[in-house]
Parts: sequence; C-alpha cells; structure tokens
Amino acid sequence: MASHLTPLLSQEDIATLLAGPTEDVRADIAFKVGEQVDAGVLSGQERLIANDILRLMVSDAADRVRAAMAKSIATCADIPHDVAQRLALDIDDIAVPFLEVTPALSDADLVAIVRGGSDKKSSAIAGREHVSSDVCDAIASDGARGAISNLLANKGADITTSSYGTLMDRWEKDSGVTGLIAARDHLPIGVTERLVTMISDEARDRLIKNHSLGDEVARRMALEAREAVTIGLLDGLPGLDNYKRLMDHLYVSGRLTGTLIVRAACMGEIQFVEHALAQLVKITPERAWTLVHDSGRLGLRALFNHAKLERELYLPLRIAVDVFHETALNGEVHDREHFRLTIIERVLTQPDGLKSEDLDFLLYQISRQEEKIHQHDRELALQAPAA
Repeated sequence: MASHLTPLLSQEDIATLLAGPTEDVRADIAFKVGEQVDAGVLSGQERLIANDILRLMVSDAADRVRAAMAKSIATCADIPHDVAQRLALDIDDIAVPFLEVTPALSDADLVAIVRGGSDKKSSAIAGREHVSSDVCDAIASDGARGAISNLLANKGADITTSSYGTLMDRWEKDSGVTGLIAARDHLPIGVTERLVTMISDEARDRLIKNHSLGDEVARRMALEAREAVTIGLLDGLPGLDNYKRLMDHLYVSGRLTGTLIVRAACMGEIQFVEHALAQLVKITPERAWTLVHDSGRLGLRALFNHAKLERELYLPLRIAVDVFHETALNGEVHDREHFRLTIIERVLTQPDGLKSEDLDFLLYQISRQEEKIHQHDRELALQAPAA
C-alpha cells in the first residue's frame, strides 16, 4: 500500500514543485499522487493537499503528465468532480482509457460527453461494464456507428425498447447494426417482430434486384417469410402479457392480418388466433376463447365476421380449429407436422373451393411441411444403426 505524503506540503510548496521539475519528474509525481489517492490511505488534510495537486496537474501542458495522473486514478470514485470532468474532456489518448472505467462521472456527465459528438469517447462510454438506460438513449440517438456497435455488443448495456426503436430508425439499412440487434439476448417482442419486417424488406429488395422479380411477387414472398418467422417467435413467448404486447405491436403496425391469423391456425398456434381475434374485435382473450371454441361454430363465425376478415379465409380457419379439437398435440415433430398437413389437405379437398391466392398460400404450406417431414426422416435414417 502506498505511503502517506510526508511531510505535508503547502500551496507554495506544491506550486514550486510543479513549476520547477522536468516533464518526467512531474509525470512521476502525478502518478504517485494518484496512486495514494486511489489507495485511500490519506488523512483529511493530506487528501485536501492531494486534491490540489490533482487540480494543478490536470492543467499541466504536458500530455504525459496528465496521462500518468489519469491512469493512476482511473478506477477511483473519490476524486474531485472537476478533475474527472477535465480528464473526460481531454484529448482522446488520455480521455478514452479514463472514460472506459472511471466511476467518478455521473450519467448526466456521460450523456453530455456523448452529446458532444466525440466518436472515440462515445465508443469508450458504450463499452463500459454497465451502461445505464439514459446513457444508452443518448448513444442510440447521437452515437456514431462505432459507438453503436460497442453498445450492442455490450451485455451490460441497459437498452430500452425506445432506444432499440431509435437504433432501427437510424440504421434500418445497415445489416451489420440490425444483425447486432438480432444477436442480443432477451429482445422485447415488438423489437424482434420489427426486425423480421426489416430483414424481410431487405430480402425483398434483393430478390427484385438480383432475380428480376416483379414487385408484387417479391412482396408476397417476403410477406410469407415474415409471417412464418413471426409465428415462429411464439415458441419462446412466455406469459399472457407478452402475447398482449405482441398483439398491440402487430395491430398498431398494421400487420395483424387475416392471412397471419390463418397461417397461425394452420400451424396449430390457436392461442395466437384467440388473442389476435380478441385484439381485432376489442374483447378479452377469455371471451374470444369461448367464441373460437364454440362447438356449434356460430361463435367462431360471429367473431370472424366482426373482425372483418376476408371472407375466403373463414374456411381454412374453421377447419384448423376443428382439427385442433380432434388432435392431441404432444410436441413431437411428426405429430405437429401431421396436424398441419391434416388441416391443409382437408381445406384443399373442400367442395366449396378456394380462390387462387388462398390455394397458393396453402400449397406453399404443404411444400414447407412435407420438406420438414422428409428432412426429419433423413435425420432419423442417419442416426439409425447399420443393419
């Protein structure tokens, strides 16, 4: 542990000491004083003197002196606030290592530095062990790409839904940034669903450009992919509150469509159907459940009509609910895929017929489900012992 400053120095002694020695000597003094401050071994009077030395040295013309002091007190919380601020506003070579670890600056200080526009300093702040939601908000709004990348890679960053929205607004065309967002743990469901939209739009644009597809064809392909991924999110969606937040997001963004509801039904996600119809009709999910599962079918028909969905979608929705009632799902691959294929095949064999776009949708589903079953069979065959 560092020894005390002895004997005690007067203000005149300090001024003489700092004015006379060479740059090397001043840097050595700065580091040693900083070490003693960081060690917390100084008495009250000694601490006052040490603080005065820090204030003089933070104004030293030599970068080496300021750098030595900044290094020695970087992890010390109990330093004069004005000294910490001066170091944070110093040249990048001095300020950046200090900003990465110092506990002596408040969130308000850090936000002000980010707002000041220094890319390297913002990046250093974004990589701190913990970054509060207020600081994250500032970086999301004003940070350059380097700071944004550091923030998204930082598990200690408390990024709010609002900040994610700001990031996606600013960087929606940057697949690197959206990829970093997608890689974060525990994303809010609305953020995840919006990412699906952005990625699908990007894929659609690529299809049009690279394969000379018509815009409508590419739009439909992107929509199918988007809806399939949205439904895929349901497997890891715990709790009814999360369902409600998802429905609110889909409704506000205009993506709570009839095709999405029918697609969910054909994939066995009946709880999604119940919550979606409840959202559209503005009733509780409990009331929607009663209507959806009405054995006389009048409840489902009334709910469907009140939701004002496309008339041709009622048949596949009704059949999906019927098959759901007939089938006990246990989560096994073949059971789930058989359930979905049963719905699709039963719809296609109905005498009422379907419009071409609905047939396209269901055929697409059949091809997807058959490929999954074939893939599962291939995997089982590879795992089977040789005869």
